[in-house]
Amino acid sequence: MKIFINGSLVPQDEAKVSVLDRGFLYGDGVFETLRSYSGKIFHPDEHVIRLFKSADSIYLRHPFTEEYIKDALYKTLRVNNLKDAYLRLTITRGQSSPGLDIEGCSDPTITIIAREFSGYPEDLYRRGISAAIANTRRIPASALNPEIKSVNFLNNIMARVEARDANASEAFMLSIEGYVAEGTVCNIFIVKEGVIKTPPLSAGILNGVTRSLVIDLAQTNNIPLSEQPFRPDELCSADECFVTSTLYEVMPVTTINNKPVGDGRPGKVTLMLLGLFHTTRC
Repeated sequence: MKIFINGSLVPQDEAKVSVLDRGFLYGDGVFETLRSYSGKIFHPDEHVIRLFKSADSIYLRHPFTEEYIKDALYKTLRVNNLKDAYLRLTITRGQSSPGLDIEGCSDPTITIIAREFSGYPEDLYRRGISAAIANTRRIPASALNPEIKSVNFLNNIMARVEARDANASEAFMLSIEGYVAEGTVCNIFIVKEGVIKTPPLSAGILNGVTRSLVIDLAQTNNIPLSEQPFRPDELCSADECFVTSTLYEVMPVTTINNKPVGDGRPGKVTLMLLGLFHTTRC
């Protein structure tokens, strides 16, 4: 396995980052997760644009262009002979002496990791996953802009630990105000009486690429959908629930806090959107 690091493709054992890199020292960097299907990266433009917006938001200056990064992503795929893959793209502020000041950090570190990934088992989409509502709250927008996809993921990690302790696959995080926000690696949707509801961006969530695609699919196919805040009681009383992300795609959630969602099986609207999403990959 070869990893792209600062313009070179090197064997995994030789891919080293300095202990003085600010990504290691402070989580000072941004990242994106992408997928490729049959050798074609899915919606790379949206991911790279979001990466650049994240970098701009934290004043991370870099010399990279969209074309440079997309070319690097494909080079990493090809050198590893991968067709269906997961790609992790990271830019950190680079090396500096320990300290919080960012002055003098003019040489960012860029890495790309590619692993074979053909998706989750089909049986999982037929059964759905379990979720637990975490006590760990989502960091409020007043503390950190949720549109920044930061490599400092400790907030989400702690929520995922809660999910593991509850024997759940995913943790659902609430805002400080008690509204449903997002999962640790996904956006959340519920369905009630045929109407889809998902938290608005103002709830302090990341605008997921797959989230946007699913909203477009619902609108194009005349499936009622609203972006509005809702509390955990609506989540638990929904007819259907599903989550979206680059890796999950459209994943049914069939239990929350060990209680079934609806009849405990993936719902009609969820499966319809999953099917529609798969057509966009072709």
